[in-house]
Parts: sequence; C-alpha cells; structure tokens
Amino acid sequence: MSYFRRVVLTTAVLAVAVTAIELGRWQLRRLDQRQASNALLIAAGRRPPLELPNGFASGEAIDSGRRVVARGRFDPTGQILLRGHVQNDGPGIQVVTPFVFDSSSAVLWVLRGFISSPDAVTPPDTIPAPTPGPVTITGLALGVPVTGDSGAPLLHNGVTTWKRLDRGTVRRFRRGSLDVYLLLAGEANGPGQLAVAAAPELNDGPHLSYAIQWFGIALAVLTFGVVVLWRDGRASSPRLEAP
Repeated sequence: MSYFRRVVLTTAVLAVAVTAIELGRWQLRRLDQRQASNALLIAAGRRPPLELPNGFASGEAIDSGRRVVARGRFDPTGQILLRGHVQNDGPGIQVVTPFVFDSSSAVLWVLRGFISSPDAVTPPDTIPAPTPGPVTITGLALGVPVTGDSGAPLLHNGVTTWKRLDRGTVRRFRRGSLDVYLLLAGEANGPGQLAVAAAPELNDGPHLSYAIQWFGIALAVLTFGVVVLWRDGRASSPRLEAP
C-alpha cells in the first residue's frame, strides 16, 4: 500500500471512529436528560392532587407529572386529533378536547383517549362526544411541548391531524390554554367516552443501548484500521533470506 493510501485510510478510520464516539456520548447525554426528566415527573406525582379551578386561586403550579382533579365541562368544538398512535396492537388516533371552567378563563386540554383508525390517520365518521354538562375528571398533567413544526399538521381527506401537541397551536385554537394537558384517567365510557390512552412509561429508553452500539462501532473501525495497517506494514517490510 502506498504512503498516500495509508494516510487516506488512517484519516478515514479516525474520522469514522471519532464520529461514532461523539454519537455515543450524545446518546449518554440524552440518557441523563431523560433520567432527570423522569425524576421530576416522579417527584411531581408524589405531591397531593391539585384541584382545579381552586388551584388557580391558590397560585399552585401545575407541574408536569402532577395529578389533577378538575371540575368543569368539555367543549368538543375545535378538538385536536393526534395521528400515528398504537394501542393494544391496533392503529388509531388520540383525541384531545378543551376543558373549560366556570370560574376561570383558563383552558385545560384533555387527552380524552384513543379511537381506532385503520391507517392511524383517517378518523372514523363519528367520534364519541364527551359527557355533556359539568363533570369532574382526574388525570395526569403533562407539559405541552414547543415544537419547531407547529405539531406537524397534516390535511388528509379534508381532515387535519397533528403528529403531536404544540404549545403555539393549542394557544391559537383557544386563548387561555395552559402549558400542560391532562392525560385522562379512568375507564372507557367515562366522562371522555373513549378508551383511555396509556400513560407514558418512565424508563431510560434505548439511549444506553444505542450508546453501546456506537462505541462498539468505533472500536470495530479502529481495530479494522490497525489490523489492515499492521498487515500492510508486514507485507511491505523486506524479508531476510536464509544463508
């Protein structure tokens, strides 16, 4: 192997190895962030349930992970449909509906639950309406994220669905929207009239396994480069002939 090819091979091996190592470190940082987020959710969940709308008067913060008891009424106009979900091994859509209070201008968006859809995009012709009139609901408060694509709206067959909730989008839909939404708890055919969506799992996710894979790739690439260069060096070195 020529000197130029050895330099190119060494540079390529080092570049791939460094990139893989950095990707592994990035996955470890994501693991730390997820663990910190889970710790905050667990701490919030240990606090007593927050009652709304009384909690507005007391000034208590509605932290993500806090259990909430809310009294008010559903307003099924302008609800948001979240596509691309799976529950009980079946595709479908999650339905998010505004919940209003008689004594407050705040709007709490409620993830009422899951409804089946063959392609997880097209909603059925009829979505069960929530229980009308004043109701008391319970659930888990979760933060409405800020996304870079407004929740990725998609117009399909005349119906718009979103990939995820977005803080700016819910505020455009309803003034006074809170920065958290409520994952409704309870049974099907309750106030939400839908199969209750599963709560997010508080686990570490795949980040550690991904990090190990990237570090393994880096080690494999470095080993490959060392072996190739070593063999080439042996092949290029002059051999001593026996007398």
